[in-house]
Amino acid sequence: MTPIFACELRILAWNIHHGEGTDGKLDLPRIGRVIREARPDLVALQEVDVRTERLKGRDTVRELERLTGMRGIFGASMPFQGGGYGNAILVNGTVLGSRVFPIDASEGMEPRSILMIETRPYRCGIDLAFLSTHFDHKSEEDRMAGAALANLPIGLPAILAGDLNAPADDLLLGTLMQHWTTAAKNKIDFILLRPANRWTVIEAKVIDEPIASDHRPVFAVVKLLPGTE
Repeated sequence: MTPIFACELRILAWNIHHGEGTDGKLDLPRIGRVIREARPDLVALQEVDVRTERLKGRDTVRELERLTGMRGIFGASMPFQGGGYGNAILVNGTVLGSRVFPIDASEGMEPRSILMIETRPYRCGIDLAFLSTHFDHKSEEDRMAGAALANLPIGLPAILAGDLNAPADDLLLGTLMQHWTTAAKNKIDFILLRPANRWTVIEAKVIDEPIASDHRPVFAVVKLLPGTE
């Protein structure tokens, strides 16, 4: 077995509303500034556009790479306006692999997915799984399908972050808590960890940014405790 040594990670989860703020302005540099100021190791983003008409063909992930200095990975949940729409991850580290897991959708519901990467963050040098997702806001059945997918065995210490579209007392969170523990939350946006005995939370907060998106960023500093895999 390989020894794992304790390390700290700075995590950000944010539904960026395709870059459009509550002031009606489409402003990706503003999104990049908020991310950069948080100095994260890993960022989970939702409602991300890539080369859509409303962004005039711009690639949000490539622009955020340039604005933050992090590596970006996009996972499309569906085609949209000539491009793609879904989840993204930014990472300061090596990406060892990535995969998009479609969530089974009820008839007429918007396609959803989980984007998962296996990464070795530069500040830790430890392999872990990082997942970004956005569950459906209309269908409990579809949200529960997402929870079932997120609860499948992963085989690495893992972080799940995103817009779960359910409050902490919802059945969905009860299902997820069979395998995950909460690091940080804001209404329906969460950062979750597994296994619970391998993580401790050092700091958790909601970043006071009310304009850049219709969601506020959720932030946590977590420590991965020593163990074996």
